[in-house]
Amino acid sequence: MNKKQEKGQQKTTKKKTAKAKATTKKQVSRKTTTKKRVVKKASTRDAPTRQVISPRERYEMVATMAYYRAEQRNFKPGYDIQDWLDCESTIDDMLKGR
Repeated sequence: MNKKQEKGQQKTTKKKTAKAKATTKKQVSRKTTTKKRVVKKASTRDAPTRQVISPRERYEMVATMAYYRAEQRNFKPGYDIQDWLDCESTIDDMLKGR
């Protein structure tokens, strides 16, 4: 064989091996990719939750408590503002968790 024929055979064998390596690499890369595991965070059910009371709900709680205080005094006049303020502080303390 002459040099040109040898080079031609070498090129074809190189091309064949290069193609074989390329397909092998693709298959290997597909096999090595795996899904990442997602670690779940602690659920919020485990931690104690704090209720949020709307201003309207707070107002209704204070009004109900003030009504029952006035009822205990047989609705004597002159104590309505003091009852309201006392009930507001009591409700606020309860909502803060004191």
